[in-house]
Amino acid sequence: MSHRSVVISSFEEYLDDEFTSVQDRAAETADRNIHLSRFPYSVMLQVAYPELDYANRWCWQNFGPGDGQCLQRDSEYRVCECVDPHSHVGKWMSHWWAKTDYDFGFNEWYFSESDDLERFVANIENINRGEHYPK
Repeated sequence: MSHRSVVISSFEEYLDDEFTSVQDRAAETADRNIHLSRFPYSVMLQVAYPELDYANRWCWQNFGPGDGQCLQRDSEYRVCECVDPHSHVGKWMSHWWAKTDYDFGFNEWYFSESDDLERFVANIENINRGEHYPK
């Protein structure tokens, strides 16, 4: 098993960690509500960048491409080989909220189906830095 720093978190914990202003908190909540309007099931984790890429690869393999602008060209564990700017339509998405430490921060995964969220949550214990980071 590779090194792991995944922490189950929440949007409220992210807000408490990153914002003190009521206006900033309201703006972040409004942004999140846009995501939730399309993908109503979500989970927030604190992860290192390789763990984020590892988890996103797992989502691609289990649910198909993520919705929105494809960021795979910068991924440690690429699934989409297209390097030109493009988008996908999918039934899940991932959103990086904030970097809190070196290559570490809050990321939220959103799903259109509750079963997909449940499968992802059941897999959280397996998220790690992946095969590029052997112990």
